[in-house]
Amino acid sequence: MLDMLHKTCYDLYLLSSTDKRFSEEDGVTDDVSREKVSPRWRMVTDHMRTEILDGYYQPGQALPGEAQLASHYATSRPTVRKAIAQLAAEGLLSAAHGRGTFVRPRPDRRLIAIGHDPHPDLLSPEFDVIAAGWEPVDVPSDAEREHSGLGHRVPIPNPCGIAEAETLGIRRGHSVIYRYAFWQHAKVRTRVYIESNIPADLVAGIEPADYYAHLADTRGPLRWTTTVLAQMPSGDEISDLGMEPTGTPLLVVRRIMLAADGRPLEFTQLHAPGDRFEAASATDHEPDTEYTALHL
Repeated sequence: MLDMLHKTCYDLYLLSSTDKRFSEEDGVTDDVSREKVSPRWRMVTDHMRTEILDGYYQPGQALPGEAQLASHYATSRPTVRKAIAQLAAEGLLSAAHGRGTFVRPRPDRRLIAIGHDPHPDLLSPEFDVIAAGWEPVDVPSDAEREHSGLGHRVPIPNPCGIAEAETLGIRRGHSVIYRYAFWQHAKVRTRVYIESNIPADLVAGIEPADYYAHLADTRGPLRWTTTVLAQMPSGDEISDLGMEPTGTPLLVVRRIMLAADGRPLEFTQLHAPGDRFEAASATDHEPDTEYTALHL
């Protein structure tokens, strides 16, 4: 009965979109322009997406075969195949070779709390990663980093790139102290990548554990700005963060430490799988929850 109801709803959806027959080759009617009518595969994609989000197909459930789906949506197998590829790119479906296509389980999301005071130096050797609920983890790109002189995850002077130079207000190639770490959450086993750049002249001769205290003493009172954005991951980021190559974006949190006179002192970035983490503004008056993974 439920299958019949969904089939009837889909038929009505098609009728409401156009009363003409669609061509499987060009996705439009003979007398309606391409600009006014969506291709058939997009209509099938929209309907499948709605069924997934509404729970008709449950997380972890295998989809019916292409032939059955083609019959269900009154279309061809190539059209179904294209719709499935689109939904896989959106992160709603995943294909298991030899087993079929499955609805991706909704992951257990964790919160990155931003705007929390005090702002911790997450890359300080004094920061207790284990107590914070994380574990340091080795990643595939470690070998490449060591080859380029950035290995062992210790603070070292490094020529500044374009993006970092623009953010810190220094010239490209200016020496910065580059620090980074990959962590894996102890409970949900998802990974994040944290990196920091500080102009080397600001902390010359200072022990890494004392960077923040030194900057506060010499440049304070300190201020902070934080921005959140989404971007598509690179190949290394997909493998390093254990992401599936399905088009899932990265959640990127950018934090800039500012001196009393407004000069940028440090540029910190956190990269996390966008389907596993979310960022929200927090204050020191708000209690932590079991879903709060990190303060930035």
